[in-house]
Amino acid sequence: MILIILIMKNSKIDDEKNVAYLKENYGKNILPLSLLQNEYVLGTEPLEILFFWNKESTFLETKESIFRAVRHYNIFSSRLIQTGQNKFALQYCKDGFKFNFLPFIDDTFDNINIEDIKKKLVKVKTLPGESLFAVTVIPVKGGRFVGISCSDAVADVFALILLCFAWKSIIERKRFLRPSPQRLFKGKPADFDKTDKTFIPSLSELSNAIQKRVRISSVKKYTKREYFTDELLNELQLTAKSKNEKCIISRSQIITSLLLKKYHDIISPDAESVVLRNPINLREVHPDVDPMYIGNAFFDNTTRYSRDEIERMSIYEIAYRLNESISNVGNEEHLKKISYLSDYGIEFKKEVIKNYSLYNMDTDIVSSNLIALNDPESLGISSNLVNILNINASPTSFVILKEKDGRIFAQITSIYPLT
Repeated sequence: MILIILIMKNSKIDDEKNVAYLKENYGKNILPLSLLQNEYVLGTEPLEILFFWNKESTFLETKESIFRAVRHYNIFSSRLIQTGQNKFALQYCKDGFKFNFLPFIDDTFDNINIEDIKKKLVKVKTLPGESLFAVTVIPVKGGRFVGISCSDAVADVFALILLCFAWKSIIERKRFLRPSPQRLFKGKPADFDKTDKTFIPSLSELSNAIQKRVRISSVKKYTKREYFTDELLNELQLTAKSKNEKCIISRSQIITSLLLKKYHDIISPDAESVVLRNPINLREVHPDVDPMYIGNAFFDNTTRYSRDEIERMSIYEIAYRLNESISNVGNEEHLKKISYLSDYGIEFKKEVIKNYSLYNMDTDIVSSNLIALNDPESLGISSNLVNILNINASPTSFVILKEKDGRIFAQITSIYPLT
């Protein structure tokens, strides 16, 4: 009996110490995840980008420049820790960022198998205790391959673009805009080895929901590209407007509608209805979010189509419903009702989580317009410097991109073979 009482007393003391530690460091080197991130992000596959940088540099130049960029955007050097029951936070750590400079390959870009390069890239895991950001550099004749692996708990694609632009500017000794302080750590990085192990549970101790996401992230995926000409897209936009003056739809919405019509049977063969998920960048809509906000500032809009509707509706009708759905959700008034800016970044209100449906790879297709990522000139980078080679997407998705020569294409991803 005395032993049990002592154990309970020590446990209570430990809990009080942990709570005190968290309270003391919130906003300094610990940032709590938002409700949405806690419900959705843990265990999911990280964002991964592979590009070829048409510029040679030494090991020291490359390492120093990326480390300087990461120090400016310090959110990229962090780990996940557990702060409560199914609640997690980012901790700013000295070893939260992995840098890997692999041996030189004595060959040119044209003669190298991209699939072999992809296998060499270091991947991160969106799990407690793991580094959440990694860069792999592989020097070759005439340039270098660069692979980035980044957890959604840390940042989204837009934030990653800002980091890459800063990295490029540092290498070229040019000025660049500093990140917004809205979500950056205010303190110094912690020594992760000294962090109490109670903050980093093992995978077996995490919830079933998180373990399920880990399993989903390991499924085999199939990809292919579909190209679209400016002439086709212009014609479809004009035709849509001639049928309905209110039908002002974007190119990405037309492309998404074309892809949905063509691939829904392949990507979601057993689904009675398909849900399109379109990420909305809150930096462009929410009045309180700084354009240079670093973190995850996206909210998914969902649009549902029954299988019969997809078969029956025209491209314009599919695109118009998508446009209306995004307009209803992606406006300032609505987003102010469901989200707000706290001391720790973008937060979503509890009622949003109750009505929010998590991604289901059997029924949902994520459609993202990432043309800016593949359009170096829009980022101030010369068009012959960077070539995006691969973007790791959700198991069922359409990612709209643009090649260096200006050709627009979509990367279709499926858990079933694409024909």
